[in-house]
Amino acid sequence: MKNSVFSIALIFSILLPGTVFGAPVVRQGSGANTAALQAIVDQFRTDLGGANNGVGGTFKNGRREINWDGVPDNFSEPNDLPIDFFNVNSPRGVIFNSIEDETGAALNKFAVSATTASGVPVRFANMNATYSTIFTTFSAQRLFTMRNAHMMEVSFVIPGTDIPASVTGFGVVFCDVDSATGGNRSLIRVYGASGRQLSAASAPVLDNGLSFVGISFNAGERISRVVIESGNAALSATNTDGASGVDAVAMDDFIYGEPRAVDFHTGDFDGDGITDSNIFRPSNGTWFTLNSGSNTIGIVQWGQNGDIPVDGDFDGDRIADQAVFRPSDGSWWINRSSDGAAFVTQFGTTGDKPVTGDYDKDGKTDIAVWRPSNGNYFIARSSTNFSTFFGYGFGTNGDVPVQGAAQ
Repeated sequence: MKNSVFSIALIFSILLPGTVFGAPVVRQGSGANTAALQAIVDQFRTDLGGANNGVGGTFKNGRREINWDGVPDNFSEPNDLPIDFFNVNSPRGVIFNSIEDETGAALNKFAVSATTASGVPVRFANMNATYSTIFTTFSAQRLFTMRNAHMMEVSFVIPGTDIPASVTGFGVVFCDVDSATGGNRSLIRVYGASGRQLSAASAPVLDNGLSFVGISFNAGERISRVVIESGNAALSATNTDGASGVDAVAMDDFIYGEPRAVDFHTGDFDGDGITDSNIFRPSNGTWFTLNSGSNTIGIVQWGQNGDIPVDGDFDGDRIADQAVFRPSDGSWWINRSSDGAAFVTQFGTTGDKPVTGDYDKDGKTDIAVWRPSNGNYFIARSSTNFSTFFGYGFGTNGDVPVQGAAQ
C-alpha cells in the first residue's frame, strides 16, 4: 500500500448497497369494526418499526400516529379544524393541504366529527343524516375529512420545525369504501423528494366498514409527499353515499414513519436536520453525542488511539455515521447508522488527510483523501459503492484542505 499511489480493498464486512431499492411493502385490509382491522394495522406498525413517538421531539426510529380523538369540541363539527392545528410548528411533523375543488372553496379547510358529549350529531351526521349509519370509527370517537373536497396532500417536517422531512411509510384508515375502480377509488399515492411517484395503492372495498391501506419501504426509498383520494365526492348535505354514483368516504387514523430530514446536515446524528454536539475521545475511541432532537446523550465506542474522526453520511440515510480514518495504514472504519453494520476499506496511505464530502453528487458522502506531499485529491465514489475512484491535483505542500482543517 505504501508503495502505490492508490489502493482500494474491501477488508471487512460487505459492500454498501447501491441505488437499487426494494419493492414497496403494501398492507391492505378491511373489517366491520376495529377488532376486525386491528391485525393489518398492527402489521403496518411493525413494518415501520419502533414505538409510537407521540408529540414533539425527534427520534432515529419509530413512528407517529394521529387519531383525531384529542381534538377539542370547539375545533370539531360544526366548526372548522383550525389550519394551524397541525400546520404551524407541527408537533407531529405533518403538513396538510387540501386539494381544492374547481370553485376554490376548499382551500385548506378540514373538519373533525363531533362527540356525543358535545351535543352535535356524531360521524358527520350534522352534514348529512345518512353519514351516521355508514361511517364507523377505528379509534374511539372522531373522524376526519376535507371540506368541499375529497383529495388532500400530506408533506412532512421535523416535528416543531420547518425543516423538510421524509418518512419510511404512510398509511390511513378509510370509512365506507364502496369502489375500487377508476376515479372512484380511495387510495394513497406516495412521492419521493425528487417529485417522482414511488408507489400507489387502493383501500379495499367494504360498505359501511373500515378499510386500511399503507405503503412502506425498507431498502432506502423515503416518502416526502402523499396524495390521498377519499372516495369521489366531498362530504356534504347534497352528497349522499350511493346516490348518483357518489362514494362518500371519511378517514380515521393516520400512521407514518418518524420524520427524518430530507437533506443530510453536517454532524446530524439523529436525523432531525440540526447539527449535534459530538466529541471523539482519542484515548479510547469513544464518541459522545448530544442528540438535539431528544436531548439525550449517545455513547458509541468506534475507533482507537491515533484514529481521525470524520463526518459524513456514507450510507445515504440522512444520518451521520461514526467513521474514522486510520492514518497508520490508510484504512477507513465506518459504523453505518442505517443498519449498525461495519464497513471497512483501505483508501490512502500514511500522511494522507481525510477530506470527506459529496464529490459525485449522489447525496452520499464519498471516501476521500488529500495528499500533502503533492497536493492531490483521491476520491472513492459512493455512487459505485466505493469501487471506483478519481483523482486530481489542487494545492501544494503546506496548504491546508478546508474539509480537514481541524486535523
